Amino acid sequence: MTNDVGFAPNPFHRVLTLATCKPQIRATKKVGDLIAGFSSKSLNGDDVGRERLVYIMKVTAITDYDSYFRDKRFKLKKASRGTEISTRGDNIYYTENGTYKQALTFFHKNDEEIEHDLGSDKVLISNEFFYFGQAAIPVDRFGITIPKGQSAYGVKTKDPTKVEALWDYLRKTFKKNIPIGPPHFWRNKEQFKTSGQGCCQQGFCVSGARRI
Repeated sequence: MTNDVGFAPNPFHRVLTLATCKPQIRATKKVGDLIAGFSSKSLNGDDVGRERLVYIMKVTAITDYDSYFRDKRFKLKKASRGTEISTRGDNIYYTENGTYKQALTFFHKNDEEIEHDLGSDKVLISNEFFYFGQAAIPVDRFGITIPKGQSAYGVKTKDPTKVEALWDYLRKTFKKNIPIGPPHFWRNKEQFKTSGQGCCQQGFCVSGARRI
């Protein structure tokens, strides 16, 4: 990951969604697949080979942009002014007369970004996820395959036992379906702590965790 603002993915309101960026990944993943995002030199200074886990999601549903926009369950995922969390809303595309339009957004406003997003109209949804943000953790000992740079389709860890071991560790160690730390690019950390969205106020933040 080279960017982490709480927009792609959006880990708020007990559901993690990947609705923008990474069109190839959004177009090809299936329900049940696991997707992970890792830190990078440009994101937080982590060198190649020393990346940490920023988030991991199990895809539990897939929808399209227009259905996502019109589904009342995801109303809170629409961008709005007011709080830093609400400005991160990723529910920004809908159709009008067969053409995709963009609703209020504080990100992805230029033509290049919009065209990239619309490379796939799929939205990946997860209600089984771990999001660490700034509290990204090292997972070296699990032997997960991590890209050496940005990858349109990602890379696959071929040994399922390694993935199962990581998932089991996360499930037993951390609270799922709620941000454990704020996104890397976040202005008001105190607001995050008191928002009810994250675990920081419960003492779960482990920013700068050492490698294990």
